[in-house]
Amino acid sequence: EAAAVTGLARHALRLLAREGFGGPAVLERLNAAILDEGARSRFLTLLYGELWPQEDGSAILKVVCAGHPLPLRLRQDGTVEPAAEPQPLLGVMEDLELYEQTITLDPGDVLLCVTDGVTERREGTRMLGDDGLADVLTSCTGLTAGAVASRVLRAVERFAAEPASD
Repeated sequence: EAAAVTGLARHALRLLAREGFGGPAVLERLNAAILDEGARSRFLTLLYGELWPQEDGSAILKVVCAGHPLPLRLRQDGTVEPAAEPQPLLGVMEDLELYEQTITLDPGDVLLCVTDGVTERREGTRMLGDDGLADVLTSCTGLTAGAVASRVLRAVERFAAEPASD
């Protein structure tokens, strides 16, 4: 079931984006398509973004976070903040009114997007969570994208004795 809704989403997103719809319109139409599947459909969390590099080295990001773990922004000074606000997930309710947020990523900023398999990593009753992920990201100031990804992956692996399942 999860693979079916993911497949539907992947194709619908590509088609709608090519037609020139903005993020909220794309996700609202995808939400309707998921609901049209009826009882066999599942809910879906999704982070949808469009990124435009600028001549000064910055980038403009337009993003909608539909029930998905929030993207995190690491600034040059080591501060970490969410790069979006949470909005409802898809496939649960009709008439969603999603909105797009626009942020400017400065040169050297890091934008980290993860699945819930990272934030929900558990060891007994402990969970890595959003705060644990933010703590890991804080230690990544000045690293390359590959080094940030490696450090996050190591932190997830080391958080629990059992291998990660997601």
